[in-house]
Order: sequence, then C-alpha cells, then structure tokens
Amino acid sequence: MKHLIYILTLIVLLVGGCAGEKTVTGSPEANLSSLYNPSKLSLHPEFMVYHTNDRFSALYIRIYPSEFKFSQANEQTEFRALMRLSYRLIRLEGPNMEGIEVDSASVTYQMNEYDMHRSAFLASLNIPLIAGEKYLMDIETQDLQRGSFGRDYIFIDKSGPFSAQNFKVISKETGYPKFLRFLKPGESFFLEFNDPSFDTVFIEYYKADFELPRPPITATTDYTMQHTPDTLFILPLADTIDYSLINTGMYFITVDPERKAGLTLHNFGPDFPAIKREAEMLEPIFYLSTLAEYRDLRREPNRKLAVDDFWLARGNSIERSRELIRVYYNRVLYSNLYFTSCKEGWKTDMGMIFILFGPPNRILMTGGVECWFYFSRRKSKTVEFVFERQQNKYTSDYFVWKRTPETMTFWNEAVSSWRKGRIYSL
Repeated sequence: MKHLIYILTLIVLLVGGCAGEKTVTGSPEANLSSLYNPSKLSLHPEFMVYHTNDRFSALYIRIYPSEFKFSQANEQTEFRALMRLSYRLIRLEGPNMEGIEVDSASVTYQMNEYDMHRSAFLASLNIPLIAGEKYLMDIETQDLQRGSFGRDYIFIDKSGPFSAQNFKVISKETGYPKFLRFLKPGESFFLEFNDPSFDTVFIEYYKADFELPRPPITATTDYTMQHTPDTLFILPLADTIDYSLINTGMYFITVDPERKAGLTLHNFGPDFPAIKREAEMLEPIFYLSTLAEYRDLRREPNRKLAVDDFWLARGNSIERSRELIRVYYNRVLYSNLYFTSCKEGWKTDMGMIFILFGPPNRILMTGGVECWFYFSRRKSKTVEFVFERQQNKYTSDYFVWKRTPETMTFWNEAVSSWRKGRIYSL
C-alpha cells in the first residue's frame, strides 16, 4: 500500500468473526486502570484508525521490539518474537453510547532478527466498519513467548464523511502514518483524504494563546474558548504535497468549511509532551496556587527562580521539593500523552484530576462516559469521578468532569495536600 510500512512476516489468524451480537456496556467486566498507568503493562503499542471506504477501515499498529522476547526456540532456530493482537469491536448506540459487540478477531505478528534491532515494527489490519456508526475497539496485545500484555481502547467515529479519521497524516521523513496528533515545529507531512473528489484543503490556524482552565470553584464546567481562527489557509490537497506546522498553535483541517468536522493537529513547541522550559513549568502550578499567587509568579522577571521558590516553599527542603517536582511534572507529561485533544492534555479536566490524584484504581467506560474510581483505605470508601464526552468541533475526545459536592471536597483536599508538600493519596 502507498506510504505504508513494510511487514516482514505476518501470520494472520482471523478468529471468531461475528458469532452473534452480544450486548455490552463499555467494559463492566474489566478493570481498565492500566489504560492510564504504563507501569501496569509491559507492552505499549500505538494505534491509529483511517477510514479507507464505507465498509472498511485500516488499523495501523506500531510495535516496539525492545518490549518483546526474541527466542531461537523454533524449528529454524531463528530469532523470533510473536505478538498476538486480539480485538473486540463494540458498536455504540443511544445517548450514552452504550454498545453491542459486533465483531472480534485475533492476528499474530512475527518479528525476526532484523526487526529486533529496529526502534519500531509497523503493520496494518483491515477492520469491517460500516459508515454512519461509532465504535469502541477493545484491543489486547500479548507477547506469546514472554506472556506479557498490553491493553488499549480506541474511540472510532465513522458517523460522517468529514471527521478526523477520514484523514491520514504521513511523516515525510519516514513515510509512515503519524500516530499522535501533535508535530514538532516545521515537521513536514503528507495528507491523505479518503475521497479523491476533493482537491482543496482549508486549514484554520489558531495561535497558541489559549487561556488556562478555570479552577472548579469558579466554573461548573471545563473552560474552552470559543475559537476564532487567526488565519485561514486554502491549499491544494494531494498526497504528494508536503505540509508543515510552522507556528505554535492549533490547526483545524477540513475539506468542507461549511461543516464542523475535520482533523485537528497541534504544534505545542519542540519539547512537547515533555515540560522543560520555565514557562511550561510555571503554567501547571496554576492548579496549586491561588489566583493572586499565580499572578505574582507570572510577573516575576526570573521565572525559573519563581518556580524553584514555589516548590521549595512547599517541600521545605531541596530533596523533598525535587520529589514533588518529579511526580508532579511526570503526571503533566503523561496527561499530555493521554488526554491532549483541542488543548494540551494537562489543561483538560481529565489531566487535572490525573495530576492531583494520580492514576485511578479502576476505570469503567461506555462510549459516552468514563468513570474513574479511587479507593480510600483511610476512609473505607470509593470516590468516583465521572467524565462525559461532549460534542466538539475540534476533537471527538473532549471530556468534561461532572462535578459533585463529594468530588469537589476531595479536590480541595488534594490541592491542600500538595500545597503542604505531600503528594496526595486517598
């Protein structure tokens, strides 16, 4: 396939198929907390969906050979690693997007000695997906020689012909599909749209001056700007033209400007998703400071010194402050990886709760709702945070925390604990 990755050896074992529909509600039988806790899983493959036509979609897969056991225990005594990918396809229905399992299959991929020395192994798989529907795909991966596992859930929107998964972004440098929706400044890419009758692309550019999220005590919902594009580019659309995101900000790409549907890409700077520069370290302190404190921090001419002083005041020692910084900004980084949508992941409701509370102990989900559970041994109770998927022009992964008096109480506790120099734990 054009621009697709080589696959040295592929053993396809299609198992199951559609052996009758089974009603499910997300995954009540499974604890999905590993989705946002990389230490719980040994395999961390990445996935991307592209709708090739009305009946099928391509699932692109990036595997990391360093996570697998290569062995010569086979008849040919060749170094090999085997990964089995199993998926369940759940069609979403109704206002809460609860679902019905409509398909399942397994595929086994074989990597050889050549792959063992590569940074990534890439493959693709055709999935039967009908136009006009939305799905959840529950994917489990297993190293068949070591027994280690990976787990992921993918939201698939095939409800309209102009949504993000009708586009494919391909790196000019590698020729491979891009799995993340943020690119480095000036990084070149090709763009494909699955309907060849369109020959023009409209790109709305928004400067990276989005406001910080409002604290829960001052707003009932997550704050999202009503964006007005700073610039509109009208360019020819062809898979031989290379594009790049030169300026920092958000780029909304569509083939029909009258429709509120398209692909969103970001340029958050050269370090994203990591936090390295002084301004990047200052902004997430917003969750722990008062508005007056944060205003004063921003006015300091030496922002690095202001950030250092803030954390030293919390930890009361260099060693303790370093531990607070390590945990806090690690969570900011993972929030950027997990929750980035129409803004940086740490600025979302999910990112805020993840930073303050850490990975949840349990996750349940439907297509429209994610429920995070934290177990409190001290209080012998379970605290539940509910996030509802909201309609948004720029992303299908815009979730808003459904605030309750109980969760607000625990949010205040968490902020107070961090301000006193203690990493909060229920």
